[in-house]
Amino acid sequence: MANVDAPRGLVPLKMLGDKYETAGFSTYKLASGYTSNLFNGTAVELNAATGTVIIATDDISASAKILGVAGGVSYTDSTGKPVWKNMWTASTTTKGSVDADIKVYDDPDQLFVVQADGAVAQANVGENAPMTGNANGNTTNGISSMELDFSALAAASDQLRVIGFVQDPNNTAGSTNVDVIVRINSHAYTNLAGI
Repeated sequence: MANVDAPRGLVPLKMLGDKYETAGFSTYKLASGYTSNLFNGTAVELNAATGTVIIATDDISASAKILGVAGGVSYTDSTGKPVWKNMWTASTTTKGSVDADIKVYDDPDQLFVVQADGAVAQANVGENAPMTGNANGNTTNGISSMELDFSALAAASDQLRVIGFVQDPNNTAGSTNVDVIVRINSHAYTNLAGI
């Protein structure tokens, strides 16, 4: 049976090893008026100039270290109404231009499920790959459409490390659109250098 083509970004699964899993997140700041849509399941990083969250780029060579994965935003809109959303809509202005709160799954040992855009096989476990389409998503449900970039799987350093596969009869390793389990390989909190 073919795997379903349903990308949804990085979805928290469990912790590496046998750690207690809380699927917890930390709260960071997102600048009022930030000019890009930011979806639930999008990998994010810190802007070195402002200390606020921005979308991580797909290419590790052009990106700071990944802080974690967006899990939703909250803010007070320009009319004074409190808002809780799955995604940040580009150029939203908050009341008083106060930074919004963004929830980020930021534990370096958090494992995630992500769909691959190709046929990742058992032989690829332990390899690294970048993300593709991290800035993309569905504006109706607020879910990211980022995928693991199958074409760039290699032993070289990159953003995501393949740990294994989702154990589901409808998820076939070695077939296109397979759901893989990954760890953020290029994480801000495992890198000795600051931003």
